[in-house]
Amino acid sequence: MSVAGSAVIDGSAALAADVVVGPGVVVEAGVVVGRGSKLLAGTVLRQGTTIGRDCSLGPYAVIGGEPMDGRFKGEASGVVIEDGVSVREFATVHRATGEGAVTRVGAGALVMSYVHVSHNSQVGVGCVLTSKAQLGGHSVVGDHAVVGASSVMHQFCRVGRYAMFGAASAANQDVLPFTMARGNPAKHYRLNRVGLQRAGIDGERYRAMEVALRFVRRRDLIGLTELANSNEDALHLLEFIESSRRGVARFVGGGD
Repeated sequence: MSVAGSAVIDGSAALAADVVVGPGVVVEAGVVVGRGSKLLAGTVLRQGTTIGRDCSLGPYAVIGGEPMDGRFKGEASGVVIEDGVSVREFATVHRATGEGAVTRVGAGALVMSYVHVSHNSQVGVGCVLTSKAQLGGHSVVGDHAVVGASSVMHQFCRVGRYAMFGAASAANQDVLPFTMARGNPAKHYRLNRVGLQRAGIDGERYRAMEVALRFVRRRDLIGLTELANSNEDALHLLEFIESSRRGVARFVGGGD
């Protein structure tokens, strides 16, 4: 293990043998850091933090800070950063409110500079949180979604898998999977065509998504339900809508 002389590591922290610890890094009690990870200059890992393998954190990232939540009473909670995550300069990820609860950032995610991930948020696999994005408490970002620069998510809002939530946007309702949404308040425009194509989603699968989204835009849940009987993506859309706590953002042009 390579540890800079100015780093401060609590004796109860568990760092893998090949972890690299830069100057000014602080690692508090009970922190776990997996193999191949790098803690760059000035990074702080607070108690309750677990870092997976092959992560890169910082410089000056803060992981596991206490939640900015009046309900938090000092209970044991945590942050889990899964394998292969990059958390860049001055980003913050707060631990959860609730005994044993965790804030989670999924494998392969990129958390850019000055992003804030609030308590109890769940960020999926392969997500990109672009610089200065702010996630309110209990936010959910689905797998492979992109949250644009300087965008804001209200508490308990969701951005669905493979969605593109545009830069400088504000969501006070859910953004559907597979779609593109932007604005303040955010509204849906269409399928996230470029993102879906980059993920290899095209052809008949893409055309079925177009049909499913047309049903949603027309508020035809009967049609969507019928399609969902034979199409997994339509089923995912239907289940996403039915499980919404804050409702689904409207479409440009007036549709729900």
